[in-house]
Amino acid sequence: MSIGCELLNNVLVAAQCAGMDQARLAHAAGLAPETISRAKRRGSLDLRTLEALAKAAGLRIELAAIEPLPGAGVKSAPMKSPLADPKWGLAWSNSAISTETLIRSALLKGGFAVLLVAVKAHGLSEVLKQWEAVKSTLKAGAQAEVERKLQNIKEGMASAKT
Repeated sequence: MSIGCELLNNVLVAAQCAGMDQARLAHAAGLAPETISRAKRRGSLDLRTLEALAKAAGLRIELAAIEPLPGAGVKSAPMKSPLADPKWGLAWSNSAISTETLIRSALLKGGFAVLLVAVKAHGLSEVLKQWEAVKSTLKAGAQAEVERKLQNIKEGMASAKT
């Protein structure tokens, strides 16, 4: 899958979470609804189109260095997970908390919004990997509730791809 299609899928998930279907998203971006279908079918899209769709979904496309570029002379901070945001209550005062710990905490807390942020930021496969590591610590009822939310996210992502 191309990076453009991967970003488009992220935009579609964010739009769906905001209650927008593909047609509404396209109209909000000033585009024809067929634009999204064509981009998905082709497997590519124009950066301006992606930017307009992202903006309509309430997102911003940004390119940031993960590591300092050779010869740049500027130190960049390591990329932080959005799960470290204090509003989620997952990191407390530990600024060096690992991504795995943040994802596991999000899974144990179990709120849909925080699980969706975890999937958007770190990918479904990573969240599911961390879920396998922590699900046995929850009672059966709590496990079923988290699995239901994860299933809803999977289905939403699959729906956004069609």
